[in-house]
Amino acid sequence: MRTSVRILLLAVSLAFAGSVHATDVVTIYDKFKKDATSAPNPEYPMKAKNLGYQGQGIYRLVVNDKTGTADEVKVVRTTGYRELDASAIMTLFSWKFAPGKVKQRDVLVIFHLTGWTRGLH
Repeated sequence: MRTSVRILLLAVSLAFAGSVHATDVVTIYDKFKKDATSAPNPEYPMKAKNLGYQGQGIYRLVVNDKTGTADEVKVVRTTGYRELDASAIMTLFSWKFAPGKVKQRDVLVIFHLTGWTRGLH
């Protein structure tokens, strides 16, 4: 009898307990976006967010003089997580600059979670 009451209480508490999720923040400071005509921030990958991955990475853009787009994005310093690095790299390939204005740019990308509590999945 006692065991069934405990199971019932556990089931009821789990039904009403909502898991608390992280608030994800991806920051690239304006000084790194100088002269860019288009410079979106990367998205926080869902897997990385759920696993609590955070980090700061530095990426070097090699910009095409004629098109103003990145021909190469190199990892200067990794975040420590390939999911975060991949999100940053793919987004940095979409950045655009005025042609001939920028040849190379190092960009700091910060992936940060706030208010993160591991919930039931």
